[in-house]
Amino acid sequence: MKKIVVKIVNSSLSKSYTINLEDDFAKAFENELNNLMNGTKFIDAGKLLEAFIQKSYENFLDIKKIDSLISENGKEKI
Repeated sequence: MKKIVVKIVNSSLSKSYTINLEDDFAKAFENELNNLMNGTKFIDAGKLLEAFIQKSYENFLDIKKIDSLISENGKEKI
């Protein structure tokens, strides 16, 4: 297992960001974000990192599955 060290730096104690998302995705994103914030208006950097890692892992698994399906499909044509 590879160990990765992540250092989170913060130039200020609190900063807000405005993002623009498509309507359908915005609703889903807002629900996910509210879950991370546990009913507060702030998100912990550690929780944000954990969420990013989880989504990255899900993406990794999806790519592996797609590659496998493409590979299996290619073998059927031979």
